[in-house]
Amino acid sequence: MTGNWKARLAERLDPACLLWDEPSLAKYSMDYHHFSPVLSRELKDKAAECIVSPRSEEELDLALSILTDERVPVTVRGNGTGNYGQAVPLTGGAVLNLANMNRVLEIGDGYAVVEPGARLGKIDEAAREQGQEVLIMPSTFHTASIGGFISGGFGGIGSITWGTIWDGFVEEITVKTIESPPQTFKLAGDEIRPYLHTYGVVGIISELRIKLAPRVEYMQWAITFEDWENAVRFGMELAQDDSVKKRLVSVHEAPIAQYFKALKLPHDRAAALLEVDERGEDALLALAAARNGRVERRVTADKYRKGIGVSDFTWNHTTLWARKADTSLTYLQTTHNWDTVFEEMALIKREFPEVMQHLEFNKQAGKLRIAGLPLLRYESDERLNAIIARYDEIGAPVSNPHTWDLEDGGRSYTRRKLWELKRENDPYLLLNQLKLKAYSQI
Repeated sequence: MTGNWKARLAERLDPACLLWDEPSLAKYSMDYHHFSPVLSRELKDKAAECIVSPRSEEELDLALSILTDERVPVTVRGNGTGNYGQAVPLTGGAVLNLANMNRVLEIGDGYAVVEPGARLGKIDEAAREQGQEVLIMPSTFHTASIGGFISGGFGGIGSITWGTIWDGFVEEITVKTIESPPQTFKLAGDEIRPYLHTYGVVGIISELRIKLAPRVEYMQWAITFEDWENAVRFGMELAQDDSVKKRLVSVHEAPIAQYFKALKLPHDRAAALLEVDERGEDALLALAAARNGRVERRVTADKYRKGIGVSDFTWNHTTLWARKADTSLTYLQTTHNWDTVFEEMALIKREFPEVMQHLEFNKQAGKLRIAGLPLLRYESDERLNAIIARYDEIGAPVSNPHTWDLEDGGRSYTRRKLWELKRENDPYLLLNQLKLKAYSQI
């Protein structure tokens, strides 16, 4: 990296594409890693030296050529809604902010073609206007970009029906290498998999084609239960009922509902937050009644996506609301076994009573799964690591949200294969440095 790379960017790119001021450098070098007290400490003061925000493929290619020529480290960013420091530049250089490449290029029969900075909420809105909908999206869909979601997320709203980003959600991607000039190529099918949830370490996604499903008219529900077991069993029964179309089944142990002030739910009862096809109302109410559930909130389908919704309190929005009330709270990400979930939760509660359980029902590879996003009050790294170790020991493995390293945070391909691909697409090893452990450490 030479000293004149900033001058070259300033000379060749429109000034509207470049940010140099300290507030902007700080803002665009951050994501939601502050959910983790560990990451907040370890990533403190990490910042880029320039924010590059191309608005077109031509501007993107020009920026990549200059940054490659000058051997500048590059961290690719969507809209910064990730939680693991994916968008934090560990070695300075430039943040490549793709939020301005945000067009919905085409809505077709069963698909959408979009730029990487397109927000999931806008894509879904455009699709629903044409009788379709996005299969899956994070709880941050209002602001989360599609490129950032498939590079740093895994599932969310819609996963109860359609699975995760690994379940055929993305049909085709256009990838650019970081060279001068960059090479551009399209990938489909299994070739896409190394680019899913790998933090942008192996290439730059400049366009995507994603699947759409027929539009469903969703009602929103908040149903509470006197005890946690009945709430979970209700969630399991609803998840298994294929006669009821659904987009969300999210269950929260008391007193988590205290953090959902806008929903005005009782704090001493477990809560289920749901998005269900309006045609499934009778079946839903029958399942709830069988578990002594009490309807606290019923929102008709004509009000869907109008104002705050129940999904705004699920997945990692649960953590967001909890931390608004108490910044000492943090979370974990684990996967429970369907047949032993109660035993697993009981073991954790007995040994670590500070853990508040939060479950999200979803599918992967067509099989029902239970994702745990429990809340807990951070005491020390030692206590946090002990909880993680215990979850792993009882067979409910943790994808650790308290590390920026791809090895521990989850990845879709082996490190050896990722390194082989990285060397092809990023021959000078400039992309998202230090997020993928060195090849020599394999």
